[in-house]
Amino acid sequence: MATLPTQIAVVLSGAALILCVLHLAAYRPIIFLSFFFILFTLVWRTAASMYIDLSGPVLSTQTYSYVGPGLMTPLHVIAYLLTLIPFYILLRRKLVDGWLADADRCAAPRGMLTLSDLTVIVSLLFIGYLFLDLIRQGSIPLFANIDRFVYTGKYAGAVHRWLIQYGNFVCFWWGVMIAAEWLRNRRFDIRYLPLIGLLMSYMFLTGNRFSAFYSFGSFVILPLSAVIAAKTGNVSHSRPFAWMTRTFERRHLMAIGALAAVLAIVIIVGIFNNLTNVRGYQGSEIGSQFLERTLIQPSELGWLSYERVFVFNQWQPYRTFDFLFQMPLNAGRNTTPQYLMLQSIGEPRTLEHISEGFQFAGGFPEIFFELFGPVYAWPFIFGAGYITAGLTALIIKGVIQGRYASTLLALYVLYGFYVMYIGGMLNFVLTPTYWIKIAALMAALAMEISLARIGMPLVPWSLFRIPRATWLKQFLPIRSA
Repeated sequence: MATLPTQIAVVLSGAALILCVLHLAAYRPIIFLSFFFILFTLVWRTAASMYIDLSGPVLSTQTYSYVGPGLMTPLHVIAYLLTLIPFYILLRRKLVDGWLADADRCAAPRGMLTLSDLTVIVSLLFIGYLFLDLIRQGSIPLFANIDRFVYTGKYAGAVHRWLIQYGNFVCFWWGVMIAAEWLRNRRFDIRYLPLIGLLMSYMFLTGNRFSAFYSFGSFVILPLSAVIAAKTGNVSHSRPFAWMTRTFERRHLMAIGALAAVLAIVIIVGIFNNLTNVRGYQGSEIGSQFLERTLIQPSELGWLSYERVFVFNQWQPYRTFDFLFQMPLNAGRNTTPQYLMLQSIGEPRTLEHISEGFQFAGGFPEIFFELFGPVYAWPFIFGAGYITAGLTALIIKGVIQGRYASTLLALYVLYGFYVMYIGGMLNFVLTPTYWIKIAALMAALAMEISLARIGMPLVPWSLFRIPRATWLKQFLPIRSA
């Protein structure tokens, strides 16, 4: 068991991160919503780190070793706080107010098909095809007890596999359209609520438990931070969560609460079904498997890495660099978990897992310590956070100013850093397509700035006039929530 000083350090550091996130949720909602996808992961991994540090030694069945106790939590929390500091700098109120001064608030003329209208039509067709393809396959994973990975790899059609790969971007675009409609017409476009509900229902039926709901929901709310910025303006709130009452009416808050409750029930049912019916656990095994998956597996590699680098001073930067960027086991996938698994469970088991498409969780910030050591890793962690905050600011600014091309492309570039925070991936910088995305973002920014001088958008909001006699008239007019 951990000594008393160790326990105090672990608890204080964990509490510091939780208080920081609560402060963001209460007083800095723009940062909280725009970075929620990663914030949730950081809090979850901190909880897992605290459990290992305080309860250790605990058995990690994946690595065949005992992990904990130790001081992994304070070190990781410092890395997380270093990541958040740039957000306070680049999303400070004065800068956001400057973006609002140049906001594109032009509503579409009456009778015009808007970008949001077109998005709704295409999305309905896409979701309809998803359900038809699911029925055509003949087996619904939720009722046939098929694991989501098995369904995607063996049974699902191309449209389902495309959704798994690009679903986050679809949800992000929906969020951009919701935010754009409010910024231009001061009303929430409720047509996206059934679209989101249908998509979540589809993911539930195809065996998804938690990650799809959490990631899709996170990407929907990311652009809504622009709405929060426009609603709250430069008003300083002394009361926590005052931004919620300024942004949403009571009925909106009740609807959000009801949706959150339904989603929580769906996630609980999905997790329970996966553990009992899909994986076959019974009795006490259910609780022990749930505990290990939530509080041990997220940080087991991180603890073993902490022990190597900070306790035994066994870090090999040249070997790490060579493996990550030059000679990994599988260069087409995230090489960070491969390296951490190799160091923890040996080459035979690692190669077996990787060849079967399975890898352990974790990677950030431990891969920075493995690569740069216990001292020089800190500026690189801060630098990665600064780039992430800068791209996030670019997205929010793009939504506010109606620059939708650079907004979407900025997310494509930012997504590489998201994968780094989720799984420690660093080899994304070697992918040629990633640099093509960066070049496309730079070109879009230059074109948008140039066109803005003559009052033209690169991606227009108003597309073309709808003929009077058309069935679209019955569906396209937006009804506010």
